[in-house]
Amino acid sequence: MMSGRKAANGFLAIVSGLILIAVMLLTVIEQCVFDLNFFRSEYNKLDTVSVTGMPEKDLMVTTTELLAYIQGDKDDLEIRAEINGQERQVFNQREIVHMADVQRLYLSSRMVRNAGLIVLFLFLILLRISNGKKYFRSWASGFLTAAVIFLCIFGAVGIAVWRDFQVFWDSFHYLIFTNDLWLLDPETDILIQMVPEQFFFDLVIRILALFGSAVLILALVAARIRFVYQKV
Repeated sequence: MMSGRKAANGFLAIVSGLILIAVMLLTVIEQCVFDLNFFRSEYNKLDTVSVTGMPEKDLMVTTTELLAYIQGDKDDLEIRAEINGQERQVFNQREIVHMADVQRLYLSSRMVRNAGLIVLFLFLILLRISNGKKYFRSWASGFLTAAVIFLCIFGAVGIAVWRDFQVFWDSFHYLIFTNDLWLLDPETDILIQMVPEQFFFDLVIRILALFGSAVLILALVAARIRFVYQKV
């Protein structure tokens, strides 16, 4: 009876840890993707003004409206800007349809993150009821196990990104999209000129670094909690 209860408590603790880490990942991705300062820094680094033929002001306005569209705060991508000295529609139909896919993906991930917070709250309540005074030690043990699982996975992802980012990035797109609209022409399509492969490489590295650091810090906190409450 006790062994079954102990196993159930361990399961609750590990799953709550996994959910928390997944929520952290989605939150870090959101913060990085919608950071205008990061876009500005990358644009300067990659000389995006020259590549796109857009003045910096128009480039940043376009970026702001693009991100607003992805977040569902803008109804369409009817954006006009000066490109190579002429005012025109920024994105063509292929780019617009692809960004509609990106918007659906983001909104779905936001729903998953929010649902994950609710489920996490419920799991933590069950863990507290089931463990009593041993709650903190149980949570800490479960989180440490979850952290090891996630850090191993993201270590492998980090190696894949570093060894051949193009293969990793193409595989990622084949996995999450059901069409090939993400295959854009850097000679003609403004979207890929704004955010080329190097941009996404820097973005993924930033996400991995911030996420890995956050998990590591929380794992150290959990290890400290486990040490303090080991006799409880």
